[in-house]
Amino acid sequence: MEISQLKVFLAVSELGSVSKAALHLNCVQSNVTTRIKNLEKEVGRELFYRKPRGMIISPAGRQLEIYARKLINLEKEARISLIEDNAVQGSLIVGAFESVAAMKFPVILSRYHELYPEVDLSFITASSTELCRQVANYQIDGAFVSDGYRLPSLDWWPAFFEKLVLVCPAGKNPEETAEKKGVLVFPKPCVYRKQLEAWLDRNALPMKQTMELGTVDGMVKCIAAGMGMGVLPLATVESTLPLNTVSVHPLEENLESVPIMFIKKKDILLTKAMEAFHEVLKDLNEKV
Repeated sequence: MEISQLKVFLAVSELGSVSKAALHLNCVQSNVTTRIKNLEKEVGRELFYRKPRGMIISPAGRQLEIYARKLINLEKEARISLIEDNAVQGSLIVGAFESVAAMKFPVILSRYHELYPEVDLSFITASSTELCRQVANYQIDGAFVSDGYRLPSLDWWPAFFEKLVLVCPAGKNPEETAEKKGVLVFPKPCVYRKQLEAWLDRNALPMKQTMELGTVDGMVKCIAAGMGMGVLPLATVESTLPLNTVSVHPLEENLESVPIMFIKKKDILLTKAMEAFHEVLKDLNEKV
């Protein structure tokens, strides 16, 4: 069982077809097919169910996928440990959910790149659930997520705190809007939604949900259109306030602030690039 063989296996697993995996790996489809067949012959199990338009990973494939990610990560760490010196270099892939990506990441990335230009720094945006999955599967090095993702396989710590506010259509108050129009929420699990539900419960208001949305921008526009009210980070709606499209109201003190966690896999090598990233976060927090 070779590392290159496992990389082909993971590409097919993630992309769902031989043709897409071949394109991703920059090789011919027959090479991918042969490597998968040889791997199945070696382990003695069918790793994929073949369909007319793709490949679906089997239970045995799911089991191998866990070990394949670990082995590939160990190979990566072995190379890093042999070539890394005192210089902060290499690559670092960090993720964040939307509101953090929009408001916090530009400052973090700018400062990090200024201090450590030799690091190939990349970032992705996704939901906290998806980011947690990618960190757990060694696909990215770390991520900013909302609290609640304290899996045993992950290290986590508060990176910073986010101030939340009640957001209503312009000129409206939150209680009346929640009762008459309803609330706009993000899919579960979501710390903003959790705080909104706590506020509704505290004010004896029903959970009259009008819509579930996937983006902050979409929610702000729907609130401005009078479709309901919601809870959002203050930083994400401040730019809309001069336009008088929405109105902002404070949450109670014990509901207005939520921690944003930074997570990483427990068993990965803490590279100099990641250590430097931690230091940048710490420095920026101390200056706030």
